[in-house]
Amino acid sequence: MCDIYGSFTGIKEQLYKQLRHPYFIKYIEEPYVDEEKLALLYSLLKNANVHSEQVKHYVVTIMLVQIALDTHERVSVKKDIETDGFHKRRQLTVLAGDYYSGLYYYLLSMNHDILLIRALAAGIKEINEQKIKLYQQTYETIDDIVCSIKTIESALIEKVCDHFHLESFKPFVQDVLAINRMKKEYVCYQQINETPIFEAWKKICSKEDELESVYKEWLVKAEAQIESNLQTHLETKELISILQKTTRSD
Repeated sequence: MCDIYGSFTGIKEQLYKQLRHPYFIKYIEEPYVDEEKLALLYSLLKNANVHSEQVKHYVVTIMLVQIALDTHERVSVKKDIETDGFHKRRQLTVLAGDYYSGLYYYLLSMNHDILLIRALAAGIKEINEQKIKLYQQTYETIDDIVCSIKTIESALIEKVCDHFHLESFKPFVQDVLAINRMKKEYVCYQQINETPIFEAWKKICSKEDELESVYKEWLVKAEAQIESNLQTHLETKELISILQKTTRSD
């Protein structure tokens, strides 16, 4: 257990070291690191019996591209704060996303991981297509929205599952990350009554109370699906065990 804690902590430290560019730290917020995805990647690669040094390499590089996507998504589109400082921070945030993406390509190319680069590039394409769809709000059903969220949240890790022959974990990854995202969006929706995901839900649900009930019904079914997955896939239970150990190490 100590070995798991130490390895995971070491990977986190290596990732944050790569992210700490002194100029960006001075002018923009520290990049958001989705530690649930970090722990999932670590757990999956441990299940794939990848050598510990390679686990560190893959987790850090794949998280860099995830952080690049998240950083670009954080770029504000508000027009009510037109100041020089605002424009500078916005431009630097875009540049930071490009910088993290460049680091990812550099680190993977150093290992000649051409097949993985191609797989992740396909995942990035799928994510961006669904982000465009989310902002266009062109959905007809709640299931369509959920499918978009699953792709946005899990496409990169699903490509990792394919690359390392861990396909049986993909349904679990989809459900866990979709639930995590929806819970965060729901909290945000309750606070400011406006998020792209729940704006899309509102266009399908005719009343506010209907939206609440549909969301809660979906959440119950999604969590039940995870429990069902755990009962039928022993390897997923092992993944959960490692995941819980790594997240508790904080």
